[in-house]
Amino acid sequence: MDAKHKELNIATIKEVLRQYLQEKGFRNTPERYTILEEIYNLEHHFNVDDLYLLMMQKKYHVSKATIYNTIEIFLDAGLIRKHQFGEKTLTSSSYEKSYFNMQHDHMVIYKKDSNKEIQEIIEFCDPRIQGIKESIENAFGVNIDSHSLYFYGTKKD
Repeated sequence: MDAKHKELNIATIKEVLRQYLQEKGFRNTPERYTILEEIYNLEHHFNVDDLYLLMMQKKYHVSKATIYNTIEIFLDAGLIRKHQFGEKTLTSSSYEKSYFNMQHDHMVIYKKDSNKEIQEIIEFCDPRIQGIKESIENAFGVNIDSHSLYFYGTKKD
């Protein structure tokens, strides 16, 4: 993605956040926008500890509690998505930016002979999953808004 396109995306998500905060009556703080921008500059999944360390390295003075509270706001606003990949970390949830991302699924690859230490997370889209979703909607008379599908394993030798 080129710099101009990235800048437009950042402006868009900041406006989404501004509107959300206004609708909910939450304070419109600069820390929230800084955290959001850092998240949208990431190219991978992250957890709160990762984000906190990144913010500290960049000399942002933000507490871990502020990050946790802000993450909850971003989740509710639809700006990020939460995952439970089963990783063994202090904070067991992972997150990813979601505003511009289409629905996708995940394959979690663990390191061999480890206690669920993640080697790699592969994102994928398979059109057959959309067909399954539509079959379930028809069978149960529902509209499915979103789903999550995780496969877990190790690489073959």
